[in-house]
Amino acid sequence: MNLKEFREKYSGSIILVFLGIAFISSGLSIALSSYAVGALIILFIAKIAWERKLNVSDKTVLYLLLGFTIWQIFTSFLSNDPSSSIINTLRKISLYSVFICSMAVISDKKQIKNLLIALFVFTAVLSAYESIRYIIDFRAQNELSLSDFRLNYFGHSLTIGEIKMLVLLLMIPFILSKENFLLKKWMLASFSIPVLLSLYFTNSRNAILGILFAILVIGIIKHRYFLLFSTVFVTAFLIFAPMQVKERIISVTDLEHSSNKSRIVMWETGIKIIKDRPLAGYGDVDVLSIYKKYKEPEYYAEGSHMHNNIMQITVTYGIIGLLIWLALMIYIFFKQIKLYMNIKNDDFLRTLVLSSIACMVGFQISGLTEWNFGDAEVAVLLWFCLSLPFAAKKIYESKEGKWVTFQP
Repeated sequence: MNLKEFREKYSGSIILVFLGIAFISSGLSIALSSYAVGALIILFIAKIAWERKLNVSDKTVLYLLLGFTIWQIFTSFLSNDPSSSIINTLRKISLYSVFICSMAVISDKKQIKNLLIALFVFTAVLSAYESIRYIIDFRAQNELSLSDFRLNYFGHSLTIGEIKMLVLLLMIPFILSKENFLLKKWMLASFSIPVLLSLYFTNSRNAILGILFAILVIGIIKHRYFLLFSTVFVTAFLIFAPMQVKERIISVTDLEHSSNKSRIVMWETGIKIIKDRPLAGYGDVDVLSIYKKYKEPEYYAEGSHMHNNIMQITVTYGIIGLLIWLALMIYIFFKQIKLYMNIKNDDFLRTLVLSSIACMVGFQISGLTEWNFGDAEVAVLLWFCLSLPFAAKKIYESKEGKWVTFQP
């Protein structure tokens, strides 16, 4: 076998291996995930250079992503610390490769199924280990309550919580589907238990809220019976759950809660920061150094970032950057809905798109109180989740004899 034959036969498969490692390992090791992203970029660029084409099903989303990328770089040169801003920006931009590679390289259902099964099995095993270790460690101490003792073995508790949220939201539509598209549904349901348990142990209120809102959206889109069931389930949970659990969730509405109060203070300060550089922001620099010029931090983690996607993006990239980012997210969301409605006679692809919709909703809701778009561990998995409808569109159109090729 010569080099050309090897490249044509195996290059896509090798890229998919590194793609899978990049987002599957994010909950275990950011270093491993980062190395996989680096290898992914190199291999993908080489593949484009060899083939001189990029097979994608949607040009507009690439143009929006390119526009946001260019603006991120542009604001770095306007920053007071251009070198730091460029480095931080390049790290974020590198994660976009997961989105683009998934769109371009994934070409059939089997590839998607293998990636999802690997993600679910790995996350379930890791979550089971984390949960068992958490229970042992919690019982060995008597200083902290269940709501204060947070699971954080392989990353920050909020980061781990959001990763579990995205995995669960990918799982749920497949568990609810009539067919066993990936694994038997009882197996998927079993895998979801340790993932849900580990999410609960992180005490990530924003991730729990993200799941609850996403479940309601799934019910609205899929069928009214599930919507009714999910509403009853959430209500019953809030009534009969242990007091500590209920207090943790209900505390979201308590403006005097220290965590909520600190966020309100940060957002008020963020508005003052934005007023001084509204259009292009400050670049992707150390926000705390800017924050201290307006207010001395009083709370834990205050000013490290703005704990809100919209606020953080506006501080970093200005109102123009926010508008581009919103255009990108809104376009992807409407595309998700349109594809779900338009894909006919293929329940697997429809379920796949519904999973992606759920992830988008969960991400946006949890991002109201966290800077999860800038969290590399979360973002690398998020970009894969958001790429799935575009991969589904390409697969669906190829069956219909329609193939969209974008010449870069």
